[in-house]
Amino acid sequence: MERDQLITLLKKNEAFGAAPADAIDNLVDVGEIRSIEAGTALLHQGATGESIWMLLSGTLEIVVNEQIVKTIDTSGEVFGEISAVSLTPATATVQTADDCSTFCIPHGELHRVMKTSPDLAAAMLRSMAKYLGH
Repeated sequence: MERDQLITLLKKNEAFGAAPADAIDNLVDVGEIRSIEAGTALLHQGATGESIWMLLSGTLEIVVNEQIVKTIDTSGEVFGEISAVSLTPATATVQTADDCSTFCIPHGELHRVMKTSPDLAAAMLRSMAKYLGH
């Protein structure tokens, strides 16, 4: 996937949409595109997430207490942000239902960029609050 496509996907996402262009550029610089095989867990329920993820292609399963509660197959969908931002245990396991392509930003890099971009930090917090309110 091209850099411009990653930037466009990040800007469309609520968590990153209000962030200034330089913060989005920094996130793209520190993130990594990863190909993940089917059946791989990216987040484990009860464990602290070490990255924020964005699905590029494929299908993910959201599993709570060993039950699939949701699937994600939309390119640009972000997950793991609550655990990565707050360094708290994940409320679900996220695993690949088939081979997937993802964009991964390590939490340390995310926090570094958030420190230099209050607008990004505020957007992330608003997105998390909205999610938790559901």
